Amino acid sequence: MLIVRSKSTDVYRNLAVEEWLLDHAPSMPVLFLYVNDPCVVIGKNQNPWRECKLTLMDEEGVPLARRISGGGAVYHDPGNLNVSVMVPRTEYVEQKQYDLILQALEARGIRGSKMGPNSLAVEDRKFSGQAFCHRRERTLHHGTILVSTDLARLGRYLGPELDGIETKAVASVPANVVNLSQFAPELTVERLSEVLIEQFNELYGSDGVVECWADEDIHKNCTATQFLPIIGKISSKDWKLGHTPKFTFQDLEVERGRVVNIEGSPSFDDFLRTRSL
Repeated sequence: MLIVRSKSTDVYRNLAVEEWLLDHAPSMPVLFLYVNDPCVVIGKNQNPWRECKLTLMDEEGVPLARRISGGGAVYHDPGNLNVSVMVPRTEYVEQKQYDLILQALEARGIRGSKMGPNSLAVEDRKFSGQAFCHRRERTLHHGTILVSTDLARLGRYLGPELDGIETKAVASVPANVVNLSQFAPELTVERLSEVLIEQFNELYGSDGVVECWADEDIHKNCTATQFLPIIGKISSKDWKLGHTPKFTFQDLEVERGRVVNIEGSPSFDDFLRTRSL
């Protein structure tokens, strides 16, 4: 068993640690808790131009990231807690991961429930989106928890940059969202983290020691030859934009982030900038 709380608030670093743990953690299960500075994270198979306001984000210094799991686009900030659980694939039980959060909240007097295929809600208002990734012999199940997120900024950045995109890429499903602090004003990300750790230990029948990883601990614990390629990929433009499933926009055909029916196959991002679209 391994329990890690990240002290980093960099989205690329935290997503890279998460992927490293999935591939290389010395023991299972793993609980990984982290908080990011303001950013937007899209699912592996999503189209960023259809999911978020890229121009506005760039102007206001809000980075885009793409995770290795499916699901929809989410906004992260210091009021959002990210919870990742990794287990052997043969031992993965989806409901157990929802129970981890629901039972932890019940201990704080909040009664939540599952909503739709992979969301959690209180009084029919969503506070958590969940996604998962199977890789070789291990499974990652992770999700967001809105504790005291700036919901105005969430609504400001999520939504299409461009209308008229035609694609089979996964689309986000709009939902009425709510912060858990509305139901328990004393609840903070720190307090919820502590309760989740207690619940994790109870569910998995152990008493895991919590490791807090600052940047220097990440470099000490994550082998450089394994970690550096992961963070290089996650922070790259090719992963964030180029990994987008093929789509059409007006008379443009775009594959792997490049306009393929125009001479020179410029990147779609560069093409938009030159044409002020």
